Amino acid sequence: MTMPRIGKITVDIEYCVPCGYQNLAAWAVSEFFQAGGTDVALSLTPGDAGVFKVKFGDEIVWDKKAMGGKSPDIAQMKELKAKLKNKLEAIKQTAVAAG
Repeated sequence: MTMPRIGKITVDIEYCVPCGYQNLAAWAVSEFFQAGGTDVALSLTPGDAGVFKVKFGDEIVWDKKAMGGKSPDIAQMKELKAKLKNKLEAIKQTAVAAG
């Protein structure tokens, strides 16, 4: 019998295909996998209309439209990775405390 993994989080990256944001999405996948490893379930959602949105679970952590059309730069990606690591740690601590 397999035990469910503790500390798992879903990261969804929605990106504009006509805009050519595939490379940006691939970079984000690489960075988030590096940050969370097997505790991160990554999904890519093709979109249009200039979308580039990153969600950790149900929380939108980056929305290109809300950011004035700005894609995350290296420093902002580091901040997103740190946020992901913090969320994973909080989930693990909650699971351990629950027993």
